[in-house]
Amino acid sequence: MSDISPELRLRVMNAALRVAARHPSLLSRAAFDELVRVVSPHVPFKAMGVLVPEGEEHQRIFVDVLGSDSPPLLRFGARIESDKDNRRRIYAEGQPVVCDDTRSGSRYDRAAAQAGFLSYVSLPVRDPENERVVAQLVVVYGEPFEARLAPLPLLNDIAEVIGLNLERAVSGARERRLAMILETSGDAMLAWDQEGRVTDANTAAATLTGCPREKLIGTPIQDLLEPLPDPSTSLPALDMRITLHARCDCEGKSERRVPVAATITAVEDDPTVACHALLRDLTAWAEAEREAAGRLARIRELEEQHRTLLDNAPLVIFRLDPSTVDLVYLNHCAERLLGIPTIEALSTPGCLRDLHVDPEGVLAFDDAVMRARVGMRSMPYEARLSRRGGSAITVRATIYPLLGERAEVVAIEGILMDVSAEHAARTRLVQADRLSTLGTLAAGVAHEINNPAAFILLGLDMMSRMLDGASLDEGVSEQVHNMLTELRDSTRRIVDIVRDLRMFARSQGERRVMVDVNRTVESAISLTRGQIIERAKVVRELGDVPPVHMDEGRLGQVLVNLLANAGQAIPRNAGEQSVTIATRSEDGNTVEIEVRDTGVGIPHEILGRIWDPFFTTKEPGAGTGLGLSITREIVERSGGKIYVESPVLDESPPRGSRFVIVLPAAGRGDSSIPPMPSTPPRSVRTGVRVLVVEDEPPLARALAEAIGQTHEVEVAPGAVEALTALVDKRFDVILCDLLMPGMSGEALYEKVLAEKPEVAQRFVFMTGVGFGTDVERFLAGAGRPVLEKPFSAADALGAIQKVVTRYGRGSGAAK
Repeated sequence: MSDISPELRLRVMNAALRVAARHPSLLSRAAFDELVRVVSPHVPFKAMGVLVPEGEEHQRIFVDVLGSDSPPLLRFGARIESDKDNRRRIYAEGQPVVCDDTRSGSRYDRAAAQAGFLSYVSLPVRDPENERVVAQLVVVYGEPFEARLAPLPLLNDIAEVIGLNLERAVSGARERRLAMILETSGDAMLAWDQEGRVTDANTAAATLTGCPREKLIGTPIQDLLEPLPDPSTSLPALDMRITLHARCDCEGKSERRVPVAATITAVEDDPTVACHALLRDLTAWAEAEREAAGRLARIRELEEQHRTLLDNAPLVIFRLDPSTVDLVYLNHCAERLLGIPTIEALSTPGCLRDLHVDPEGVLAFDDAVMRARVGMRSMPYEARLSRRGGSAITVRATIYPLLGERAEVVAIEGILMDVSAEHAARTRLVQADRLSTLGTLAAGVAHEINNPAAFILLGLDMMSRMLDGASLDEGVSEQVHNMLTELRDSTRRIVDIVRDLRMFARSQGERRVMVDVNRTVESAISLTRGQIIERAKVVRELGDVPPVHMDEGRLGQVLVNLLANAGQAIPRNAGEQSVTIATRSEDGNTVEIEVRDTGVGIPHEILGRIWDPFFTTKEPGAGTGLGLSITREIVERSGGKIYVESPVLDESPPRGSRFVIVLPAAGRGDSSIPPMPSTPPRSVRTGVRVLVVEDEPPLARALAEAIGQTHEVEVAPGAVEALTALVDKRFDVILCDLLMPGMSGEALYEKVLAEKPEVAQRFVFMTGVGFGTDVERFLAGAGRPVLEKPFSAADALGAIQKVVTRYGRGSGAAK
């Protein structure tokens, strides 16, 4: 270390003190630069700096580099990392540090070497009050080992001057920063004394109150804030929402109320200040709250309107839980349409499913819900729903899934639309078309009935003349027997024609059964033959086809419509023409029915309109224009399709029209009413007791005589007499007429069923009415065998044998 004279040391010390006296802080750039300029003529160095610790691992550097600009590493006021070893020796041990060559030192020293600082000396800077090291003075040299020449006594004097000024400089800087924070803060700050008068306020407070700071000082705090908590009872720091009275003009003639969030702190150790308040303007928040409240009220209003709309819409709207399929929402319209209280429906598992009347509707509902549970949509379906306190309604149901953000099913929703009026209107249109078709068929039916009827009359006259003779030889007897056979065949032909007409004119309630397609085709040909035969010949090309599952009467209506249209498409006296009807099934899964004619065909320009309701090219009064529209609807509702081709390209030359119906095949099965055997059984058990309930005496006698040759028969002329007989006697079979004066056969059966169900099982109904809504509903529900009049003795014996075979002999009378 180099020596320095006491005079020079004193002179440099006095110069440094003068600099410190002129500047409140030696850490300002101007003050530090002046201090360096005072010392540098007497102590040669390259740079001098002061390092002030900031936290555990960093320090703030204040430096001046002589003769050149400071490198970025030594920017004045920069924050740099601390060297742990250097920090320990300076701050913990209070010893100076001398580095002879920074190139071989720590990584911090090597970084200094890259800036051209090759040696340095670092001395502790102490607080004179407590001798605590608060910083370090660093003198840097440009050559290795040059730091060894540093005058340490003089540098210690400089460190002492810096120490005298450092605490004041740091405190002043901190106060200036705090003051700047207070002044630039967006939150208002107010302080008041024990008398409740404002002692200080920042710029934000002046802006918020609308009053300059000099006028705020001395203002009663009660004039500015309300409600104001009592400082004696308040917590050290209290957060609350209060109102600030702000002036709208400088004169204070008007004011506005500003909502503020206040943090009020009691001050204990300052005699001039009792409380301090931090105020934040909540005007925007309050406006946002009002806006949010208004939006919330609007949302609630819209929700209420939406709920009202859903409840008053003529729809049943529901929602199901996708995991349990429980009903979780149901609008009030369901209560009006279905007659079930909403609360009851929500608490009843499977309520909507159980409302479906028909099995097909239940299956469609289950299928739609199952698809919705896996996120799939299903086609709408129609079903009948029971209605408490009223008749069933027809609805069109749409069930679909609601998906969440991750495509998961969060709910299952459904809409049931009451289409009872539409269904009724559609049914009336079908019935109207059916009645129109029946009118068209009347002439043909009369033709088919009149021929065998005329033959019967002639045959009866001939029999009468033959039987008038005194005796009959063998040839005459044979002729009589042959005539009787022909009369019987003609009568059966009449019966078949009437049965075909019954099939076509069944009630409008749809009843799906297994239908023999070829048998229905024959019936339709029988009904339309009278109006086709004068125009063309009828050609049958019937293949071996499986049955279809649909209403037999509806299929008959479709075929009659197509055959009648085919006949009408052929002009009279047009030469050799034909109407061909063919059936086929190539794959066993579908059945095709083709109706083809050789008539005039359908003009190309109207081919696409023939399916429209009420569209017709016939003369006024010749048709309703509903036939083809209803035909397509019936086919499609049965799961099939219908196509048209006109002209038929297979014809030479192309002419006429061809309609092709494709229906799904069904497994073979029986209808809901058990059929009767066409021939008597091979073995008949004798001794069976039979009760015949028939109000027509001739028919009753003839029936009793026919079956009395095999069984024991008793006749009851009415239901009342039948009840008396059933009380006193045992019968194995009861042949009961369905329509009788007084008590009907249906009423008799219901009474016996209620009192003695095992006897009711032995009923066989006889009826000459093959169709009608009430009759069909009763027969389907009872499930008893039916003999349709006229029937043969063999048919009656077969029905008796079937009952006895199934149920055995009767065990007792009905009580």
